[in-house]
Amino acid sequence: MSPSRRRRVAGVAGVAVAALPAPVLGHAIGGTYQLPLPLWMYLVGAAVAVGASFVVTALLQRRAADAVPPRWPVPGSLAAVTRWALRAIGLAWWYGAIAVGFVVGDISPLPAVLLWIGIWVGLPIAAVLLGNPWPSLSPFRTTFAALEWVGRRAGLSALDLGVTYPSWLARWPAVVLLAAALWFELIHPEGEVAATVATLMLRYTLLTLAGMVIFGQVAWLRNAELFEVLLGWFGRIGPIGRRAVSATLCAGCGDACDPARCVDCPECAVAADDAERVPELRPWTVGLTEVRRAGWSDAVFIVLALAGVSYDGMSETAFGATLLGFLLPPIEALFGLTGATFLLVDTLAFGLVVAGFLAAFGAMVLATHRLSGRHGTSLRATAGAYAPTLLPIAAGYLVAHYLTLVIQGVVWLPSLVVDPLNSLQPELDWIPVAFVWYLSVVSIVAGHVVAIVLAHRIALRDRPSAPVRAGLPMVALMIGYTILSLWIIAQPIVVDPSRPAALP
Repeated sequence: MSPSRRRRVAGVAGVAVAALPAPVLGHAIGGTYQLPLPLWMYLVGAAVAVGASFVVTALLQRRAADAVPPRWPVPGSLAAVTRWALRAIGLAWWYGAIAVGFVVGDISPLPAVLLWIGIWVGLPIAAVLLGNPWPSLSPFRTTFAALEWVGRRAGLSALDLGVTYPSWLARWPAVVLLAAALWFELIHPEGEVAATVATLMLRYTLLTLAGMVIFGQVAWLRNAELFEVLLGWFGRIGPIGRRAVSATLCAGCGDACDPARCVDCPECAVAADDAERVPELRPWTVGLTEVRRAGWSDAVFIVLALAGVSYDGMSETAFGATLLGFLLPPIEALFGLTGATFLLVDTLAFGLVVAGFLAAFGAMVLATHRLSGRHGTSLRATAGAYAPTLLPIAAGYLVAHYLTLVIQGVVWLPSLVVDPLNSLQPELDWIPVAFVWYLSVVSIVAGHVVAIVLAHRIALRDRPSAPVRAGLPMVALMIGYTILSLWIIAQPIVVDPSRPAALP
């Protein structure tokens, strides 16, 4: 959801601070908070904490851990009830938003709340804190299963056409869809309009079902379905995983996987039937340690997700205003002062930020590859190995930037379901501003510390003779991003990126 939309609907989860001790305003929750220390001390302290975590990890963990992390099975009856409940909720959630958008009309905020707050923001946070609910919640899996049942009743042996998914295509369709979704959320001037949201959701439904029919359910969900891939990655952080019953489900990844270590993730084949996977409890972030075959498309997907959430906050700061002011004059000279001009400026600004993130990650990959002496491996393998370590960072920033948005959406949703025309969003004045600030700091720093530990484990696994040297580029990257993330959430909102549809 665009920054202006979030301020109307729920606000952002950051607080405004100054470089010196000064009152801090909570955008979404009201009130002010006086920082006890200058901002630069927080930034330096956080950077030192991230750097120190690498030193401590390098000293304490000198060899790769071979032990399989503990897992605890979830009772089958509880899993079955939860699965069916999530399927019903998913259908009502997705198709209900579409119906309200077309039937009630643009005066209802419900479709935007259900999509942008509930699915786009809320589910990634739920996947991080609990586990990935999308395999059961997905309306596409349930709809496709219903279509298959109807097809069998009509005498069809299979619903899909059996077209082989091109291996060279990897997960680039998911990358393209993620970029389009971020553009629609952050830049499109009518992204919160009910009919527009409903149209977007309906078109994506038809695209997904068509892909499943053409290439088969497993291939399309594993490689191209945006929410399947996005929540599959974030779900690797959460403590609830899903283990395959048989190794035959893992044929898509090209390895003879151990069923005990095969979790529901974008790396392995998605089970055609959700019941073929057994839910289990595990320590947080264990799923990230099991990544083996990620490639360039996975790395770009993860970096793009990280850049998207960062641009969302960055666009509201003085830096965002400066960037837009730099891009506007030449674009205005070419196209005049119109709504399309502002749309193009915002798009170029977003593209520049994404390009900067990709360049920083690429430089880290190249430096890591050279310092570790990985002459027998490719840059693709190095990128795929280290990209998942960025997910805890993205998760920490998600919590820091969007948690109050999700809380407000949860509080607002019951009254919206009763009255879809209720446009009065609830206030969050009962949440202390200081709590939001410190939660944001802790979430961001904790995400970077976890990422450091994961990166060192990967270095121990792939280059045990020089793990410290191999991890230095990643440490530099994460220290820089720690400072950037905390700086973003600490900046006052100084620019409203919303643009009119057209200007005279």
